[in-house]
Amino acid sequence: MPRPEVSKREVSKRNARDVSNPQPLGVPLLVALVATGVEALGLASSAIGLSVYKLAGHRPFDSGDLWAVVGMAAIGAIGLGLVVRGLARARRWSRSPTVLTQLIVLPIGVTTIAHGGELVGVPMAVCGLAGLVAIFAPSTTHRLNESTD
Repeated sequence: MPRPEVSKREVSKRNARDVSNPQPLGVPLLVALVATGVEALGLASSAIGLSVYKLAGHRPFDSGDLWAVVGMAAIGAIGLGLVVRGLARARRWSRSPTVLTQLIVLPIGVTTIAHGGELVGVPMAVCGLAGLVAIFAPSTTHRLNESTD
């Protein structure tokens, strides 16, 4: 049975969907990707650290609360990992969760600094601010708007 004719335009649309854009990401999009990736790693390390804390025999105030926080941190880390994957592929949908994450991280970092936690607060605030500025950079907007999703 002969194969049906497929136009070059349909082939290029399929290729655009199947293969991520091979163009370089650009510095601002890369900064947003790294900032979001660092935040995902922070959530993952929190989930692992709290689990180890409990399993090593330490007694938290409320064990149920601890496991709830571990679960939320793990789910957040997985979700942000998917967002990082979307940013790496320059997908338009990844912009909103990135902005939301930066808007959450930035005030938490500032509040942590104000309460004496400079070692944690400064990297959080810098990461949040850098990610927010980078995701709104004109080159990032242009690159994400090129997306075929």
